[in-house]
Amino acid sequence: MSITKLEKLNYIDAIRGLAIIMVIMHHTAQQGFVKIPHAVAVFLSLGSRGVQLFFIASAFTLFRSYKNRSSVENKPTRNFFIRRFFRIAPVYYLAILYYMFHESLGAKYWLGSQPFISMYNKISNMLFLHGFSPYWTNTLVPGGWSIAVEMMFYLIFPFLFFRIKTINDAFVFLNISLIFKLIFQEILSYYQLMTSDFLWNEYLFYYFPCQLPIFALGIIMFFLIQDSKSINQVSNKTLLSSLALLPLQIGSALDFLYLNHIIFGIIFVVFGVLLSKGKFSFFNITLIRYIGKISYSMYIFHFIVISWLAKYHLMDFFDNYLINYVTRLLLILFISIIISKISYNLIEVPFQKLAKKIISKMETGTKVLASES
Repeated sequence: MSITKLEKLNYIDAIRGLAIIMVIMHHTAQQGFVKIPHAVAVFLSLGSRGVQLFFIASAFTLFRSYKNRSSVENKPTRNFFIRRFFRIAPVYYLAILYYMFHESLGAKYWLGSQPFISMYNKISNMLFLHGFSPYWTNTLVPGGWSIAVEMMFYLIFPFLFFRIKTINDAFVFLNISLIFKLIFQEILSYYQLMTSDFLWNEYLFYYFPCQLPIFALGIIMFFLIQDSKSINQVSNKTLLSSLALLPLQIGSALDFLYLNHIIFGIIFVVFGVLLSKGKFSFFNITLIRYIGKISYSMYIFHFIVISWLAKYHLMDFFDNYLINYVTRLLLILFISIIISKISYNLIEVPFQKLAKKIISKMETGTKVLASES
């Protein structure tokens, strides 16, 4: 089996690096007792949109790599799921084990009316099904909601890849995902499954239908970067449909609550395209790219770093809010980078190599069977 090696895209690592830095900036601002001015706190809260930047980068890279491998592998779909499992599961399972023994450090407020983290909750996390319940999506592993969303996208990805052949198809998928999101949002706004209005509205943002349009935008970015002139292939009907649906998203009270992640997604696509063309080169530096390389481990472990620093009252150092915040941010980033570097080298890389070995053996076996038939 011979697979054409894809060119390493530095700007994708830079995007991932910026995404995790944004997320950590947001979570850092939620800590400590030195009060941050409201306007600054609102600005820092925009860092939470780094998760959507991750989703866009994910859809882009998956389309790019699957396109390369599907033409040379015998079982590209099977191999895709093997790669994705060994990419996500090892570090996430380690986090599950950690929080099972340190439940007090998890996001217990997500339990709502439930008294404890149930066995079903733990099993759902092991199977990546925790996104289906508002009581499971974030209670065991903080930030686990995004892993559930990512795995759901993996599940439907091969189906999407073989049906989205052009940028016009990608825009059609964006329109479908926006309609899908709106329908579910309206229905579930009336049929609430939690007693807490706040937690229910949070869940309606974190669950898969609400995030699906972001992945559609990542696919659009793939076609735009592959061929900048491909935008001319989008039919007027498709483009007008997209423009007509966007005001409905903006007009949603739920979206206003979260500063409209879809609009941010569109901004991120423009940013990604410009970055791929050499613009904003000050973001594409070695440190940010390296952070992007280890960003998955950083996403999982920075919650643990924050919880331990908070436990030992290492969140406030100065009375000046700006100096205090920057000091706290640099400390969290520094410790998270060290832990994540170890995790990347000892967990992520070995399991990715294991996935390659498994696929190589299975592909060889498939070729032998084909030659004997």
